[in-house]
Order: sequence, then structure tokens, then C-alpha cells
Amino acid sequence: MDRGRRSLAVALGLALLLGLAHGDVVQFIFGDSLSDVGNNNYLTKSLARAALPWYGIDFGSGMPNGRFCNGRTVADIVGDKMGLPRPPAFLDPSVDETDISTSGLNYASGGGGILNETSSLFIQRFSLYKQIELFQGTQAFMREKIGQAAADKLFGDAYYVVAMGANDFINNYLLPVYSDSWSYNGDSFVSYMVTTLEAQLRLLHGLGARRLTFFGLGPMGCIPLQRLLQRSSTACQDSTNKLALSFNKQAGAVIKQLSASLPNATFQFGDVYDYFQDIINRPYMHGFNNSHDPCCSLGKIRPTLTCTPLSSLCKDRSKYVFWDEYHPTDRANELIALETLRRLNITVVANSTSS
Repeated sequence: MDRGRRSLAVALGLALLLGLAHGDVVQFIFGDSLSDVGNNNYLTKSLARAALPWYGIDFGSGMPNGRFCNGRTVADIVGDKMGLPRPPAFLDPSVDETDISTSGLNYASGGGGILNETSSLFIQRFSLYKQIELFQGTQAFMREKIGQAAADKLFGDAYYVVAMGANDFINNYLLPVYSDSWSYNGDSFVSYMVTTLEAQLRLLHGLGARRLTFFGLGPMGCIPLQRLLQRSSTACQDSTNKLALSFNKQAGAVIKQLSASLPNATFQFGDVYDYFQDIINRPYMHGFNNSHDPCCSLGKIRPTLTCTPLSSLCKDRSKYVFWDEYHPTDRANELIALETLRRLNITVVANSTSS
């Protein structure tokens, strides 16, 4: 490195240290399609992509941006309300060390799971272990760019969000094409997931994560696809919901134990299962008029596993709980995010925008 480049690196490192000392923090987000902000759109062989209209219709320019929604994700809204910048997608080729130091990164990948084998039929996706591996690469990159001290402070002061687990059921255990579906029963599979998750959270702590929130699962058996699979437009899959509740109970206990035992760790479990279930059971009480159909669909041709330009949209997207066969709408995500913040006793410091 020549003298000019060395001086620039030192100056950037000092600027970061001064900025972080004044309370500037970023987020690192790990998750699946509920938190993906564009990573899978760069995975050209992936079968789980939000690259076509009408995804993103209520976000920014209205064009697809990689979010599996008409608007914002829960992680978007939670971060906005906390006054934190939105992290760009890890695979965005324009991201550099300045973006990472001021906004963090989002590693979430549609189809991603706690288990490596989850969603293998999608061909390309990042599992949680893979996302953590990519995060390790980010750490090495930032230490080279801004120096060890500034990088350690950046990662040590950051907020970490992990939101995963649904695909391990919906696109693994509940599909007989996956060996996990006949290698485990419900109880042993949940234990397998939670044991794996504990190892992953310990790994993140070892990499510097001190403030971490894990978002628990919602009533997976009530998504439109699960209702359709049991040939009902209104009844939820109780067996699927019981798996989500079992996972939440065990994962919540593990995260509480980790927060108490790991040095300087503040690990929280965001559980709004019952609130989301109430939205589904009593949509009119929460401002919706439909909690069982996807807003974006090909009319009576179902399941339509993704929203496409050929799809038709519901008349009022703010009145539907679900955007497509899997994912909530922007409005539903907003309510879920606000309830999550309330239950975690997180002070809202900023008004979120609609895009």
C-alpha cells in the first residue's frame, strides 16, 4: 500500500471510531424471504426470487427490489422505528466499506433455513450457516479497509437480527421429497433445529454479536398455501401451527439461556405468534377484510407460488393480510413490527416511511 492509500485508510478508520463513539450503529440481518432485500435476485439460478412485478409495487419506484412483498419487510420497519439505517443486500455490487460502516449489511436469502439442507429444490439460496460465513468474510474485508480497532467497534456495537425457521418446516420437513421428513418426527425435528440454532447463535456471539434479536415464527399453518394444501380456504393447518409453537417455546428458552450465560450478551426473542394469529382470526378488528387469500394471484388458478406480471391484484392491498401464498403484505408487516417493538420494550425513535 502506498503512502496516500495508507493515509486514507487511517483517516477513514479514525472517522469511523469517532462516529461510532457518538452512538452511530448499524444492523446486520440474517434471514429468509421475510427479510430478503435483494440477495436472491443476484442468485441467477435460484427458483426463489422476487424479481418480477408486482413485487415492490408499494415501495419506492414501485419496481421489484428483491423484497417478497408489495412493500416493506418487518425488519425494515423495526429498524426504521429504531432510527437505524436500512442495510443493503450483501450481494449488491455497489456496496463498499463506507456503506457497510454506515448501514451494515443484510444477508437474508429467500428459501434460507437454519438447516443447510432446507430448500435445496430452490437450487440457490443462503442457509444461516452460509450467511454467517459471508459475515465472516465481511469482517475480514472491513478489518483490511478500516483497521482492526474500528472494525471491532463497528461489529461489537451493531444490532443483529436473525429471522429464520419457517422454511425448515414448509420447504423441508413437511415435504416428503426431503429426507428430513421421514428421518425425524415433529419433536425430534424441532430439537434438531433448535440445537443447530443454538450453535449458530454461539458462533455469532464469538464473532462479536452482543445485541441480537431473534424473530420467532408466526402461524405458518395459516398462510394461504398451507390452507390450500388441506383443501380449505379458511381453515388453518393445526399440525403445522403446533410445530411453530413448539419451535418458539424451545428457541425462546435457548435464547434466554444464552443471554444469561454468554459474556456481555443481550439476546432477545421476539414472539408475536398470538398477535399474528389474532389478526388472522379477527381481521376486521385490525383493519383488514381478508386474512386467507393472497392479494396477488392468478384468479382461481392456485397455488401460484409466486406473484407474476400475469397475476391480478386485490382492489385494496392494505385490506389483505397476505400478499402472496407465503408472505404478509406491507400493512400486516407494519402491525407485526410495531407489536414486536412493544413486546421487546424498544423505544420508537423515528416514524417509518412507506418505502
